[in-house]
Amino acid sequence: MMSKTHQPNRLFRRPIVWVQSAILAALGSMLPPASAWAQDQTIRIIVSLPAGGGVDAMARYLGQQLGAELHRPVVVENRPGGSGTIAAKAVMGAQEGQTTLLAGGNQEITIAPHLLGDANYRPLANLVPVLQVGVVPSVVVAKAGPDATPEALLSGLRNRRDVSIGIPGRGTPMHIALEEVAHQTGGQFLAVPYKGAPDVLTGVLSGSTQYGAVGYPAARSLLEGRGLSAVAVLAQQRSSLLPQVPAISEQGLQQRDLPQVWYGFFIPAKTAKEETSRISSAFEKLMSKQPVQARLQELGIQVTGLQSPAFTKALEAESEYYRKAIIRYKIQ
Repeated sequence: MMSKTHQPNRLFRRPIVWVQSAILAALGSMLPPASAWAQDQTIRIIVSLPAGGGVDAMARYLGQQLGAELHRPVVVENRPGGSGTIAAKAVMGAQEGQTTLLAGGNQEITIAPHLLGDANYRPLANLVPVLQVGVVPSVVVAKAGPDATPEALLSGLRNRRDVSIGIPGRGTPMHIALEEVAHQTGGQFLAVPYKGAPDVLTGVLSGSTQYGAVGYPAARSLLEGRGLSAVAVLAQQRSSLLPQVPAISEQGLQQRDLPQVWYGFFIPAKTAKEETSRISSAFEKLMSKQPVQARLQELGIQVTGLQSPAFTKALEAESEYYRKAIIRYKIQ
């Protein structure tokens, strides 16, 4: 009797298994391709400069916005050093299938390749420019007094060789721009390299250097608090963020176009095209939002929002400028 009672259960086992298999097969056919699962992956943003700086603040803010837009977690990590190349190399060597972005600027993309002498370091070949967020004014600062005018600065460059100007490292955009200005005046200056913008500003405040050249976000609080005076912006025209500060070109210099300091995002060239497109489209949407633009301006960034094609073209021209400038001014 027991065997007869259980006999029907054995008869139903095969149909049940077949139905389960059919359901799983149907569900499997509905699953997106493997590449689409990137939507569920964490986005890693590696910042080329230390925490607390302008690039870091920009990366953390836009990273948060990007995560909300794509409904994906975003992790921001700082890897400073090596003129930004440590971060760039980490992104270029990121594991396949892992979405990793570089948040950085001129230093590691268009300057370092011409300073390193490393044929294997080719960021413009191995990274795709996704977005130029905006440009940041490079401002020359001084303590209030007779030195705090563009006329005094250029006069010092022309007539003396002991004009000291603090810079946030050799081969930085500020350093090269000052070399260009000095060349146009027929003079020269004593470049005093520091580890970063905060040290440059400390040097000016303490009197260790007469002038300093840094990105506007780093100097903004001191300029607003009247601890320092803005002498000039190292550019062809005034910045909308500092309309009251003259551009260095207003002093009658016949300069070449001075590349501006910019902040941007890059993604490894080996990243799946659909993922690159997804990230790019999300950034484009974010940059069209007025609150996002307003917040970036609060961070000291003049928003440009250049997407990949225009950004790529600008980078190629900038790289060639820096290649020639580094040779011309023998920067090491």
